[in-house]
Parts: sequence; C-alpha cells; structure tokens
Amino acid sequence: MPNITSRDELLDAATLLYRFNKHSLQLSSHQPETDEVVKRNQRMGISITGALQASKEQLSWLSDCYEHLREFDKRYSLLHGFNVSIKLTTVQPSGTLSLLPGVAPGAHPGYARFMYRRIRIASDSNFVLVCRQHGYPIEFVKNFDGTEDKGTVVVTFPFAYPEGTRLAKDMTALDQLEVMKYLQTHWSDNAVSCTIYYKKEELPGIKAYLAKNYSKNHKTLSFLLHSGHGFQQAPFEEVSEEAYNNLLAATTPITAISSAEFESSDECASGVCPVR
Repeated sequence: MPNITSRDELLDAATLLYRFNKHSLQLSSHQPETDEVVKRNQRMGISITGALQASKEQLSWLSDCYEHLREFDKRYSLLHGFNVSIKLTTVQPSGTLSLLPGVAPGAHPGYARFMYRRIRIASDSNFVLVCRQHGYPIEFVKNFDGTEDKGTVVVTFPFAYPEGTRLAKDMTALDQLEVMKYLQTHWSDNAVSCTIYYKKEELPGIKAYLAKNYSKNHKTLSFLLHSGHGFQQAPFEEVSEEAYNNLLAATTPITAISSAEFESSDECASGVCPVR
C-alpha cells in the first residue's frame, strides 16, 4: 500500500490481480469434490500489505477499490460464463511476501526497529550450507523438553525496518485491533489475518473490547505477548542497534545462488520430491 501512488493505480493493480485469480480458478482440481466447490464459489483473496506504512489517504482508497472489484466481477463473470465470486479480498499475514517490497507485513506493525529474524530449514537442505558460508548463525531447533531436533535448523538473519516505521511497541493492542477493524470493514470480505502484540497489563481492556466488537467487526484473531512470551528461537527477537550491526558485519548478503547448489536429485526427477 505505501508504494501505491494513486487511487487509479490501486484499482488497476487490483483488477489485474482479479483477472489472474479468476482464470486460475477455472483450472481443474485433482479431486472432483474440490473442483465442484471451487467452480461454484469462485472464492479468491486479493490481499494488501504494508497497511501500517500507508497514509490515511492511501487507506481511504480501499473501500472504492472493493466496490470496483465487486462490480467488475459481476460483469466479467457474466461475460465469460463464470459464477460470481462469493469472496474477493483479504489481508494475509504476508510475513515473507512483504520482504520483496520492503514493507511491514499485512496489517501488522513492524515488530521492532532492529531485530533478529529466524527461519527454520530442513537440516539436509542445500540452503543450510549456503547460509553457513555467508556467516549466518545456524543451530538445531530446540524442543520444549530441552532436546534438539536434528532434522531442522534455525538460521538467524539481522533485520531492520526503515526509520519512521510504525512499531508494535509504540501501539497498544487496541490500536492494532482498530486497524484490523478498519480493514475488515473497508476492504476484506475474507478474514483479516493478523497477530496482535500485547502486554499483560492490557488484558482487561482487550477483553472489554472483544465483548463489544468481536461479533460484528472481526472474523478471527490471534494474540502474542510482544516480549516475555518464553518461546526459544522465536521468529522475531528485538535487539539493540549494536547487536544488529555486529551480526550484519559478520555476514555477507546472499545475492545469488548457483543452479549447481540446488541441482535436482534423481528422486525428484518427476517434479515431486519425497516428503522427509
């Protein structure tokens, strides 16, 4: 959203995404029962991301864009003999996809200005060696009982949001819930997917808010303590600028991966690799 420069640009982008989605829904599914449901409902989920880095003006275009998509779907479906879509829009968690345009994910604030971002990878993946060669910290996944899962590793990357990004620690849980409410009202007819970061002292206010607002303004909610949650190797961990810079200096960005590093084995020759 923060990269969209005008209402017309948003409508144009959403229309192109709609057409791609609509025709994808016409492809056959493997299971006849699934195929019947997909063709009948024509359900899709065009999502936005970077909502909390967008201006009030940019967010104000969402309602018009949704109405445009609804009317376009009626005309386009009639023209091509498709069923009208029962749902069109959503807000995905968008944790990975949002890295491409460099924005905060979905409806979320930035977790922290400087942080460690962790991902889990199968221990036998070629990408583990690539990460090790570039200096990124790698360790086995720690189970709740203190043992290690030798089949999976955690890789830690330094991560920073641009200065001025709205951060979770600067928003109350109710602030975040109001953002979700706005997007559910003006944009998403599917669920707005978002994790609300909260502090323990906010729980009474959260309960009062949900008693008043949940049934009419939200479809699904999840909550996570911003800090002190007790999870080891959490996906995000706030760190100091110094710690961020130290890890940044000790690593080399992965800018390209040679095809040889990911050459397919014979057991994947059919295009489907075995589940391990």
